[in-house]
Amino acid sequence: MPQYAVVIPTLNERDNILPTVERLENVLGSLDWEAIFVDDDSGDGTWQLLLSIARTKRRIRYIRRLGRRGLSSACVEGMLSTSATYIAVMDADLQHDAAILPALFAALASSDATVAVGSRYSGQGGIGQWDKTRARMSRFATALAASALLAPCTDPMSGFFAIHRRIIDKTAGDIFLSGFKILFDILTTPGVDLRVKEIPYTFNARIHGDTKLNTSVMIDFAWLLIKKICHRLPIANFAMFCFVGLSGVGVHFAALYLLLHVFAQSFVMSQSIATLCAMTSNYILNNKITFFSNELRGMSFVKGYFFFCLACTFGACVNVAIAQSLHTASFSWFSAAAAGIVAGAAINYITSKLFVWKSI
Repeated sequence: MPQYAVVIPTLNERDNILPTVERLENVLGSLDWEAIFVDDDSGDGTWQLLLSIARTKRRIRYIRRLGRRGLSSACVEGMLSTSATYIAVMDADLQHDAAILPALFAALASSDATVAVGSRYSGQGGIGQWDKTRARMSRFATALAASALLAPCTDPMSGFFAIHRRIIDKTAGDIFLSGFKILFDILTTPGVDLRVKEIPYTFNARIHGDTKLNTSVMIDFAWLLIKKICHRLPIANFAMFCFVGLSGVGVHFAALYLLLHVFAQSFVMSQSIATLCAMTSNYILNNKITFFSNELRGMSFVKGYFFFCLACTFGACVNVAIAQSLHTASFSWFSAAAAGIVAGAAINYITSKLFVWKSI
């Protein structure tokens, strides 16, 4: 069995595959290694090329994933597919300097570290040709990430690192599979032997293909950071659920005003439609933000909307019942209403989590 493995997630990277393979062969030639390319069913011919290469090169393997995407989940799937003791993760876009792979592996094999990181921010490392805006964003994200780290690291946002096999075996079940920064996830997982050694490198410019950095990636990181700071307690999800609910209040009153004063509808009709608008807004935002790691699509989205509306109706009934009960028991109207709102929100969250977005 190979002692060393390099996991390389890919999505539409056909033009970068052959140069990546050549670089791996050049720098790892004397080691007992294999490379696992994990492709998310690229439409540009990437997986077809990988299949062709894997047929002729015994060190190259590939996994073609159907119906699922995500950088972290691809990395985890690749790492769990190998029996190697030391496992590295790098991109296929040629921006990571493969020349430091032997140094990353050596740090693990010597027992100096359980996590070896290719760092842009230590020693002679650098960010290459980034513009000022991207450089500032990276520094800012790195500073935010530092607040949740359980082991010191100058570049926790790096996508270029190597870990000992036992680290992924222990953390795989806790990794945020919809996330983008798997190293950060690992370095913030408690109960793990995290000893970090950093190997400086300079980030290269992309030659072929398009960057995968977009708004959804930033949302992924922001939500992962919130979860980590809250130590993965359900309160993180619940807090976001409540924030979404507050936005629904704004939607409700905006719709109510338009229906009453612009379209001259009756109050009952206006209130009913405004309530439905708020429920719809809350459902879409919760699906995209609060529970986006289990986002519903297609018919599941339609069924989820139906159950969400039922859950909200039930929560509203609990809200009114508790508020009325406390008010009858001589609580002030404000205290009774507040207790009803909290109880209703909690019921909405629990029923939504159990029946709409399952397994969150």
